[in-house]
Parts: sequence; C-alpha cells; structure tokens
Amino acid sequence: MKVLVTGGTGFVGQHVQEELKRRGISFFAFGKRQFDLARWENAETVFKTNSDADLILHLASYQAAGEFPAKHTAEQFYVNNLIHNHALEAWRKFIPHAKFIGIGASCAYPSSAQAMAEDKIFDGAIHGSVYAYGATKRLLYTGILAYNDQFKLNGNYVIPAAMFGEHDDFDETTAHVPGALIARFVRAAKMNLPEVEIWGDGSQVRDFMDVKDFARGLLGLAPKMERDIVNLVSGRGKTVKELALTISEATGFRGKIFFNANRYTGAKEKFLDATKLREKYLMEISDDLTPGIRRTVKWYFENFDALKDRRKFADA
Repeated sequence: MKVLVTGGTGFVGQHVQEELKRRGISFFAFGKRQFDLARWENAETVFKTNSDADLILHLASYQAAGEFPAKHTAEQFYVNNLIHNHALEAWRKFIPHAKFIGIGASCAYPSSAQAMAEDKIFDGAIHGSVYAYGATKRLLYTGILAYNDQFKLNGNYVIPAAMFGEHDDFDETTAHVPGALIARFVRAAKMNLPEVEIWGDGSQVRDFMDVKDFARGLLGLAPKMERDIVNLVSGRGKTVKELALTISEATGFRGKIFFNANRYTGAKEKFLDATKLREKYLMEISDDLTPGIRRTVKWYFENFDALKDRRKFADA
C-alpha cells in the first residue's frame, strides 16, 4: 500500500507522516514548497509521478484562525478552490483507482447548528466570520460528491475538531484556541506575568482534539470508508475554562486567570456529533485532553525561544 499526502509538511501533515512511519506504510508527502497545488502543472506532476498510490489524503489548504479568515476572504476563496479543484481533477486523471479522503473543517457546517451531524452540512448558511474559507471546505465536499457521481470514484470526507500538538501555530493572531492559549500561558509562566486574560466567561463549549488522535483515527478510518462523510471527534465538547485550566496547570502558571465576559466569543455551545463514528465505524476518540496538552506544552517550552516570534504568514 502507498499513500499520497497533500499538505504533508504542515502541522497536521507532519503527524500523519509520523503515524504512517510507525505503521510501516509507504508514502509520499509534500507541501507547497515542493508542489504548489494552486498551479495545475504541479498537481499534474506530483499525481502523475505517484500514480501507484492506493490512498490520497488531501490535507492541503490555505488557512489560519483568529482574524485571518475575515481579512483574507478573497485570497482564501481563490487559492483554496484552486488547490481543491486541481487535487480532485488530478486524482481523476492520474490515480482514479485510489481512495480519496479530503479533510474538512467544522466551519463548513451551518452557523445555526450546535451538535453538528454529517447530514446537516448543507442545512444553512456558514458563519459570517469564516464564510469564504468555510465555503471552500463545503465546496471540497461537493466536489468529492460530484466526482464520485460522474466518474464512479471513491471519495470521502473527514471532519476533525480544532487540533493541537507539536508544530502547531502558536501565533495568537492566526492560531486556533488551543495553540493561542498554550502560547499565552507558556509566555506568562516564563516571564512570571501576574495575569492571563481569556475572552468570554469560559463557559462556551467547543471541540478540541490531540492531533495524534486525529492521525491515528484517520488511518484507522481510511480502509473502512466508502464514499462517506464522518466527523472524527470525541463528540463531547469542553468548556474554554476547562481547556484554560488544563493548560495553566501544565505550564505551572501561578498567576490569575481573568475571564473577560465583555469580550466577543461567538456561540455559547458548538461541537461536532460523533454518533456516526461510534455506531457505524465502532471508533471512539478520547476527550481527555490532559496528556496531549502536557506533551505539547513541554515541547513548546523547549522550543519557546525559536518559536515565540514566529508568524504563520508574513502579512497575517
């Protein structure tokens, strides 16, 4: 078996590579620097060269969290649609025998949904703060359905929770909540700051997961999926306060945690439904974040000087 991994040098891709190596599975992983999928000639080259692949894991995308999606709406719409369209067409033309798994995002779900089940993905508008990026993730799933229907391919779609782990983005302007909070608490612990501020009262419920659980789960799902969509999550949301306290304890921060209820935090409760994952695929993702948080905090502490000023994008 051989696996082709797009976006294989990014945060999630590095962990997928580690899990493939651990399982002894042959693979070719690449990132934008090797083959930028926004350019058709690159997609053609890398897919044609790896036409012996049995599985395609499509992780590649142009994304960041924080205010980035609101500030880069057109860029994200243009670049991501190029990436996804080229990946789908190169799959069809050069590796049609391979199973394709596109990685989605929870922002593709309607903003009105709370417990987000797979059959609800088209049932409403995407949240305004991520409308362009969320649309490209929904269009990726639409493209998979279209290629399955017209060309009888085996395309699938997996939606994870917000992940954390080594090699994450820790720049607070672009990071997801776990990475941003880890950076904030580690910096406060190292500098002996008296207080860490967190937006909201801490009661808002969200989905979080260890990236290593995602990598293991994805490779566990891959042989079983047949033209399907599934949320790869625990199905049990955590409050931001629970997450913050877990990170605070892991960093050894001894100051005050100030939950600023006057700051905007979005929906009170929003998480992905795991019923299908449990009942159809007999798989469970742990909701115990502590081991992964401790491991990530330790890694970030050790690499703090090299990473503290690193930005994901120069113009973010």
